[in-house]
Amino acid sequence: MVNGAAVGVECAAMTAEADQIGPEMVSLPGVPAYLRSVYELGRRSLRPALPALAFLFLYNLGMGAYGALTNYSHAMGKGVLGVKAAINAAPLLFLFLIYIPFLPLQESLLRGHPIHFLAAIRRVLRVSVNSMLSGIAQVLILLGPSLPIFFPRLVPDPWWTYAWTLLAPLLWAFFAWILVASFFMIFAMPAVVLDGEGPLHSLRTSCRLVWRNLGSALGRLLTLAFLAAVAYTIATIPSSILGAAGRTSGVAAAPIKLAAVIWTSAADTLFFPFWVAAVMVLYRSLRPWTDEGRA
Repeated sequence: MVNGAAVGVECAAMTAEADQIGPEMVSLPGVPAYLRSVYELGRRSLRPALPALAFLFLYNLGMGAYGALTNYSHAMGKGVLGVKAAINAAPLLFLFLIYIPFLPLQESLLRGHPIHFLAAIRRVLRVSVNSMLSGIAQVLILLGPSLPIFFPRLVPDPWWTYAWTLLAPLLWAFFAWILVASFFMIFAMPAVVLDGEGPLHSLRTSCRLVWRNLGSALGRLLTLAFLAAVAYTIATIPSSILGAAGRTSGVAAAPIKLAAVIWTSAADTLFFPFWVAAVMVLYRSLRPWTDEGRA
């Protein structure tokens, strides 16, 4: 009898683990329904996320204006401390103050219990260690295969050119690896923030979700990416026109370049919530929550 109880407990644990990962394959909503859900979620998250979007707009505007109105590469070469500090801090600020808080914010909208953006940030802070470790693990996975590409930098000069020529084809393989690995890790951060998983377990969850629903998930994301690229190209036509005018206007170039940067920064900021919504809708379609708040 004791053995039967032990076996029952073991089976229950295995079932719980399987439920955490999800079924073998999920029937996702159709492409039109998925696109509508992404649009609605992105639109509904604009107002509560206004502080973060304002920060993102100002950051894009500042960096874009600096690059448009100054010799950016020359300034970086001379080691402008403020610019280098801003560029080095940008990924962390973007990750912890904008992208990650968008996940609990948009999930609260999906569940019909909206929260403020500050509440989303507080929720992120509770899992900040796991979020940071997950980010570090993802960076190591993405950049690890690039080490052979940068090895020629260590070779003395006469052999440097030959070594680089031999390893240059690896650059294409590295870019392919970046695309594939990024896609398979796309749900790692939502698993950490929304479902409380550890850094490594979230990577396994993301890979399994993508692998078991590879065709349907990839098809929806590619469709959305194509439509978003078309919409973004149309939305930034005025910026392209202003940029071309700024390059040929001579003395009056600065105001025109600044206007182009403002337009582009506004378009980038406006599109951002919809990119996050694309991941959020797909993640919760593949791994729905339960009444207890656990997917």
